[in-house]
Amino acid sequence: MKTNDIYLCAFPKSGITYLSFLLAAARLHHNRIPMVPTMYNIDYLIIDIHKMANLVPGDTWKDGFGNFFKTHNSHSALPNVVYMLRKPLDTLKSFYHFRRQLGNADTVQQFLAGSEGIGPWIKHVRSWLLDNRLASQSIFVTEYETLVANPAAELEALAAQFGVEYSAETIAFAVKSAGIENMRRLENSFVKRNPVYKQFALNFVRKTSERTVDGFTPDMVDLVETHAAPVYAAVKARIAAE
Repeated sequence: MKTNDIYLCAFPKSGITYLSFLLAAARLHHNRIPMVPTMYNIDYLIIDIHKMANLVPGDTWKDGFGNFFKTHNSHSALPNVVYMLRKPLDTLKSFYHFRRQLGNADTVQQFLAGSEGIGPWIKHVRSWLLDNRLASQSIFVTEYETLVANPAAELEALAAQFGVEYSAETIAFAVKSAGIENMRRLENSFVKRNPVYKQFALNFVRKTSERTVDGFTPDMVDLVETHAAPVYAAVKARIAAE
């Protein structure tokens, strides 16, 4: 770990891949590196610590700060953090759908009560944003819904914290690169030559504007809202406080 590395932290399926594409595209364009982020290269442009464990990071950047790393781990004493926050119900629906694609046969009720469900979501968010007492830690929270609604403004706000001024051209390039249609195209291209990925019939990027997830009955939705929504609301209130 270098002192100027930046860690992107999130509970799984909170939108960190979208954020990764935005940041990688902006940084490549800003550095005049003739590359674009793809499903093939994104995990070393934004280094996935789970996939790239025990490997030495490559040197890509020349703009003054270190590498971007991506992690789903709960809180640790990392110096520089961007935390991706998404509404708990949407996060858990997306995560359940993804696990089903990978072959997990849990029901929604089993998933929500299990080792990757409501309790772990609460623990993850609380560990970073509510119970965290490490005042020296630099944290910037970006909300998935805000990012999707206005990616250009959120990217500009992030860049300002990094101490970098991205041009309008760079921001436009990043927003286009991370656009849903482009990411679908990139995933389709990736799948064509990756038989391992293909066997799971994954669609990491949703195929329609809304993702339908079977099994989330009104009772299951109420369960999430009862336990996780208050934690989400507490974080939102802390962010909004003057």
